[in-house]
Amino acid sequence: MPREGAITFRDIVGKLTVLWVECDICGRFGQYQVDRLVARYGIDAKLVDWTDEITADCPRKHAKNLNDMCGARCPDLDGEHYF
Repeated sequence: MPREGAITFRDIVGKLTVLWVECDICGRFGQYQVDRLVARYGIDAKLVDWTDEITADCPRKHAKNLNDMCGARCPDLDGEHYF
C-alpha cells in the first residue's frame, strides 16, 4: 500500500502505546491501544484512513461545510494532524 506521505501505524509503534483522538469542535474524544489497532488494521495502514472510519458518523463530515469542518485530530503526534 503506497504511503503517499501519510503517517502509518508503523510510524508510531514503539513510540506510543495509546493513541488519543479528539475533536475540540464537538467535544468527542477517545483513546485506542496501538497494538490493537495494528492487529486490526495492519502495521502499514494509514492513520488518515482509520480516523475516517472512526469519525464516519460525524455530522460535520456529512455536511461538507468548509466553514464548520470536523476537527478530529491525534494530539500526541507532532504538529496538528487533522483528519
